[in-house]
Amino acid sequence: MSDNEAIKKTVARIQEICDPLNIILVSNKVNTDGEIVSFKLVVVVNDSVESTPELECRLYMQIDCEIPYDIVLYKLSEWNRFKNDIGTFAWKIYKTGAYLYGEKL
Repeated sequence: MSDNEAIKKTVARIQEICDPLNIILVSNKVNTDGEIVSFKLVVVVNDSVESTPELECRLYMQIDCEIPYDIVLYKLSEWNRFKNDIGTFAWKIYKTGAYLYGEKL
């Protein structure tokens, strides 16, 4: 899925705006023609980010995408705490997500 232009452009803009550690493709929805019609990304950022809600808002305000998308933000300490906690959303993403930017932490 990382060859999809809309996803690639969104990932590039996220990198420009917040210098994340990881960007992970969580899921995407495909129509009957095989075209991606929406997608979800997890973005892991440094703990130095003061407010993830403010960053999330800024990302949505500054990134135009031709298809709907969702972003879930984790600070690194949160990611490290939850990625090994079986059954959590972070654990599932850590095990099954497609890393589009950064190495698996």
